[in-house]
Amino acid sequence: MANYKANKNLALKTPGIYVAEGEVVELEPAYAEQVNNDLKLTFPDVDAVLELVEETKPASRSKKAETKASEDATE
Repeated sequence: MANYKANKNLALKTPGIYVAEGEVVELEPAYAEQVNNDLKLTFPDVDAVLELVEETKPASRSKKAETKASEDATE
């Protein structure tokens, strides 16, 4: 499963969910591609009604703790 951002208000009948424009929804990539293909002619003003969201991982705290420990060691 992957996260997709909706560029239009969508009522997805198969999973039975409503997604408002700008919201993020978790879907199977194959299903999201099918929705985009099915709605391509309905919404010609957007490239895709569902865009894959790039997930960024937050910096781990262990690096911060290691930095603090090394600062203490130099004092």
